[in-house]
Amino acid sequence: MRYGYRTNTRVSQAVNPSIPGQSRIPDDVPGGSANDVWRVLRLFSLYRFFVAGTLTALEIFGTGPFALGSSHPRLFLLFALIYLLLSLGFGTAARLRRPSAPLQIYLQAAADISLITLLTYTSGGVTSGLGMLAIPAIAGLGLLAPGRPALFFAALASIALLLAQIHGYWFEPGRDSALTQTGLLGAGLFATALLALILTRRVRESEDLAQRRSVDLANMAELNAHIIDRMHSGIIVVNDDRHIHLINESAWLLLGNPATPDHSDLSRLAPHLYGALQEWLRQPAGSSHRTLPANGNTAELRIRFTRLGVDKPIGTVILLEDTAELRRQMQSIKLASLGRLTASIAHEIRNPLGAISHAAQLLGESEDLSRADRRLVSIIEDQSQRMNHIIQNVLDLSRRQAPRIKALEIKPWLEQFTEEFRRHHGLEPSQMELSINPANTRVWFDAEQLHQVTWNLCTNALRYGKQAGRPARILIRGGTRDVGRHAILDIMDEGRGVSPTIARQLFEPFVSTGQEGTGLGLYISRELCENNGGSLDYIPLPTGGSCFRIKFPPPETSAPGMEGHHPRQT
Repeated sequence: MRYGYRTNTRVSQAVNPSIPGQSRIPDDVPGGSANDVWRVLRLFSLYRFFVAGTLTALEIFGTGPFALGSSHPRLFLLFALIYLLLSLGFGTAARLRRPSAPLQIYLQAAADISLITLLTYTSGGVTSGLGMLAIPAIAGLGLLAPGRPALFFAALASIALLLAQIHGYWFEPGRDSALTQTGLLGAGLFATALLALILTRRVRESEDLAQRRSVDLANMAELNAHIIDRMHSGIIVVNDDRHIHLINESAWLLLGNPATPDHSDLSRLAPHLYGALQEWLRQPAGSSHRTLPANGNTAELRIRFTRLGVDKPIGTVILLEDTAELRRQMQSIKLASLGRLTASIAHEIRNPLGAISHAAQLLGESEDLSRADRRLVSIIEDQSQRMNHIIQNVLDLSRRQAPRIKALEIKPWLEQFTEEFRRHHGLEPSQMELSINPANTRVWFDAEQLHQVTWNLCTNALRYGKQAGRPARILIRGGTRDVGRHAILDIMDEGRGVSPTIARQLFEPFVSTGQEGTGLGLYISRELCENNGGSLDYIPLPTGGSCFRIKFPPPETSAPGMEGHHPRQT
């Protein structure tokens, strides 16, 4: 996937709070993430500095309300200055993040309650209105340290204000007790702490839910990216301004690996595809399928357009498919269906064919037949055997058993095979030449299936690979190549070779170069090689003749435990 053309959300970049060791909040922070806590501490220090600075300035210039410092003006100014200096110190500590966040939270809460209580006391009590400054302090504490700490400091503030009010009432004649107002302020502090607790919990739950949803979305995006990247079909997502948002590797290859430097503009990346898209956009009601002819490095493509968007179109998905690959898939399906059909027909034909062959044999035993009739009987028997051979090949192809792969010492195995083949066909030793280098080459293959493939290839070489007036000669060469460490086996003849027209379809079923062939031998041989993890190829020889090369699977894919292994079931 060419990630540069789309927004790729990696799962590794998201943090899953349900995974141990991936805590969203450090253990030393009471609430919220670490950065959020330090940011809130700095903001409250700024707020505290503004409040303390305002009270100090009003007292120095004497422009504030009459109640400010009405009982003890000098103490009021002293406490205001202390509050101002502490706010500067707290702001600096929050910026330096020293000491720890919990310690700073509790120190700031204690300082707020103490100094606000003293400022209220020196201004004549809660009737001055300064006690209301404790509400923002408790609210901030409830956000930073929700739960018991906030309720504890709310109770502490209420008790402190009540004691200060009682002290002023007893020791300062003429001061109003204002116990009711003090009680209401304490209740307000508790209500503020509880409200902050509820709001904080809801915020935490919403944040956790959003975090889980973001992880789910990241996982889904990664899964979609993985699926799209592994698709054999090309996928391109483009908006109406020709900008490419997504393109997978298959689409890039199908477009011929364009060398244009601008990879985000469809009109420059693939002008012919952009033209087909514009033509479809002008008539979206028509068919969404198009065929794009081959152009330069690109093969013929089958393209399909789909619009994106619910309320309004926001782009188009372009699906690219190689028509040659589609034809190969259709051909494979047809061949599979044909195989099942022919196997069924072959099974039904075999019984009457056996009866015909048996009747011909009985007829040939009659003494009253003329020479011409015996010739006809011989033709019936020969053609019956040929038909039975075709039926047997079809049945073997449809009933193929899983290969039983085992290690073979290829040279002694081939020596035994060539001796059997020469004896069966009455060949001279000079007509089959064997050479294996190195001599200890080992291969992994089903011995019976290798015998079937080699026998078929040698039979073809004996039948078609000889020149007029000269006996057939079969050369068998094999061994291990240094490149790729593949063991190979070449079966060569000295005939006229295969014409290029026939060579392109040589391994297709029912294709034969002779009148006696069934056209299934090479097809079955290649299928058997591929089922064992190898391959079978035709190589024309420059000096004339044909070479059929069996390439065995590499040794790293053929472990000793592969006895009976079936690499590819068909």
